[in-house]
Amino acid sequence: MGYGIEKVLPFKGPAVVFANHTHTNDPFFISAMYPYTIRWVAGSYLFKMKGVGFLLRNLVHAIPKVQGRSDLETIRNISRALKEGDIVGLFPEGTRSWDGEMMDITGATAKLVRIFKVPVVFVHIEGGFLNKPRWSDTVRKGPVSVRVVKVLTPEEIQKMSLDEITALTKEYLSFSTDEWQERAKIPYLSGTLAEGSERLFYLCPECHSFSTIHSHGGTAECSSCGFSVTFDDYGRIRTNNAEIAYTRLSDWHHWERKELSEIYAGTESGEIFSDHGILFQIPGKKKLQTVSTSFEISGEKEGLRFTFENEIRHKEKSFKELFFPFASLESIVINAKQTVEFYADGMGMRTISWT
Repeated sequence: MGYGIEKVLPFKGPAVVFANHTHTNDPFFISAMYPYTIRWVAGSYLFKMKGVGFLLRNLVHAIPKVQGRSDLETIRNISRALKEGDIVGLFPEGTRSWDGEMMDITGATAKLVRIFKVPVVFVHIEGGFLNKPRWSDTVRKGPVSVRVVKVLTPEEIQKMSLDEITALTKEYLSFSTDEWQERAKIPYLSGTLAEGSERLFYLCPECHSFSTIHSHGGTAECSSCGFSVTFDDYGRIRTNNAEIAYTRLSDWHHWERKELSEIYAGTESGEIFSDHGILFQIPGKKKLQTVSTSFEISGEKEGLRFTFENEIRHKEKSFKELFFPFASLESIVINAKQTVEFYADGMGMRTISWT
């Protein structure tokens, strides 16, 4: 379903479309209701996925973007597309929301608005997160709708300062699944509402243990202390501990992020958390090269440490362990399929740390 489409009818192109990002299919949801063709800027890793990559290349003529890194080539491609009269779609968050709430929008977005000097269309995806949360492997039965919120014309943009553009961009883009659902009250049905939520809930709020949350059906439980939450059809949770009465996923997620920051700040050195990895890849000449399918990853005060079950070879050297100081990491991006892709000292790495 689409709402507010009449607002964009005068703007056949060039134009830029900005939207919140909650679902893998967001570009297709918007393109399906939008009256004109949109060329989407999409993470380069998506082009490596057979089905999605085919659609991005051939259906929406997407523009690839290496996430987490400055990509001047992407900016050039966007400018070229706009000069040719195309409409370009972007997700300023850069990646999908983990808890349905809007992530940070940087001032770089406002700079793009000013540089391109074309109409800017602000769109909200409603219900996308509840239809299929980022951490879930299954789709729930419930609607996804698209709403055009606002169109800024080049004349309006020209009269604004950069700070004013930044403020309006954040205002028109901001979207909260929790607040929207409080008004909409739409059920999203599934027999596996909680399954996969341990990818979001990595820290138990009762015993503060890492990686002890496990899910089944509509419930997630800590294997260490027995703390549990039950998920309902409206995206809410109910805990078994009255003193930790979270009702929103974002409440728990906000707490664990804050707690992790405090743990990191209070740790002088050594391991903060650890997990088991099932795939470690590095760039080869033509494709990613798998060097290990079993290893331990630990987050330490100084960086990330990988300990391999068997020795790995790279550039004629053998390694049983690799350590990457945080200062050497150019970017870290969580992609689809629970894949963490990071760049260290100019060399891209990819790991899958949880199933």
